Amino acid sequence: MKLRTIIALGLLAAILGACAEPSPPTGVDGPVVVIGIDGAEWSIIEPLLDAGDLPNIAGLIERGAAGRLGSLDPRRKSPVIWTTIATGLDPDDHGVGGFVINGNPHGRDSYSHYSSNMWKAPAFWDILGDRGKTVGVIGWLVTWPPWPVNGYMVSQHVQYHDRFLQSGQGRGISWPDGLDDAIAPYVTDELALTPSQLGRFARGGVDGLSVLTEHYESGLRRALAGDASTYAVARFLLSDDVPDVACVYTRGVDEVCHRFWIHAYEDTRPPIDPAKPGTAMLADQAAELSGLIDEYYRYTDEEVGKLLELLPPNATVVVCSDHGFRGPGTWGEHAPWYGEDQHALNGILIVSGPGVKRGFTIEDASVFDVAPTILAMTAAPVADDMPGKVLSEIFTEEFVTANPVATIESYGRTERTDEAPIESPVDDEVLERLRSLGYIE
Repeated sequence: MKLRTIIALGLLAAILGACAEPSPPTGVDGPVVVIGIDGAEWSIIEPLLDAGDLPNIAGLIERGAAGRLGSLDPRRKSPVIWTTIATGLDPDDHGVGGFVINGNPHGRDSYSHYSSNMWKAPAFWDILGDRGKTVGVIGWLVTWPPWPVNGYMVSQHVQYHDRFLQSGQGRGISWPDGLDDAIAPYVTDELALTPSQLGRFARGGVDGLSVLTEHYESGLRRALAGDASTYAVARFLLSDDVPDVACVYTRGVDEVCHRFWIHAYEDTRPPIDPAKPGTAMLADQAAELSGLIDEYYRYTDEEVGKLLELLPPNATVVVCSDHGFRGPGTWGEHAPWYGEDQHALNGILIVSGPGVKRGFTIEDASVFDVAPTILAMTAAPVADDMPGKVLSEIFTEEFVTANPVATIESYGRTERTDEAPIESPVDDEVLERLRSLGYIE
């Protein structure tokens, strides 16, 4: 072939290539798995990372991007924030205002729980499900009653499986119909937890549990049973098939921080006063329970590791918290903080996967940015009415170039919106749980 012919063919190929349509964005190659850890706090995580005690979280950070995730300011209760994370919208626009609605500000017994029909906007998993992505949602706050998705949904009431079964109410804890029976063997009853399962959280092991009052023991049992149930159900479902988008939420870290922070940090409890026997009792408890929060983080890391083992190598993993934790404050400087006042305004965000920069530090991220970023990484348009931004800086240049961010005006409202809360058979039990954590009076 003559040189001029070769050159001519080369020019023709270049012209045809220039005229061809660019490849449409495809997003990440594998599944996106979101692991929500309520109340996870960097000031606790970082010393444990330095000690090598959180190998699974450390691996995600090493292989990806990590940093602080700004929460809502002023402080809000967890359901509000997690719904913002899921929808990318301000609380006024997504409709979830807390754990409960108080119909009578002067009465203790007039609370109604927020239920899923009160969401005003779709979650990112609804948006992606409508675009053909398979989804699985496990434990996310205010997902009861569960609604139809392109996959499955297990509501936040997973640990109350037996109560729903006994109530005969007709509404289960999961969707689709029949999933309740399949997940039943993986739900842990709090009373079935063994002394050895609880003993790992006391310095003296099983013998150290003797310092637990009924209040503290029941609180630890509820937190651990809830997380154990959620993680076990998640392993069961993910071991069968990992959907395109999976979300797993747990709240045990937040609960043990609310309940046991005063045992971990001496400056948050009153000094020993012989005239006040309770102060000495707190000191005795602290001798056994001062390491409980750290140990619960180690337990959480173990469970995260078990989930990671089920994922393909091309999975993108997002670990986030709705807020951090600061505890009740220094004793004597003010009245102790309770409920959401114990939250710190920065949570955690870790993103790890094939298209993510390794060892990158995330800055200036907020809970408003999670949904837009997940939509963008899956090649779905980001809504203009979402106040957050896509965290494009965490992705490699190649990924950003191949996946320009598309936009849409809005994803609108949900079809199931209803202002009337739906009662569940565990409402009273959940109310007492919230009271014990200082969220309601």
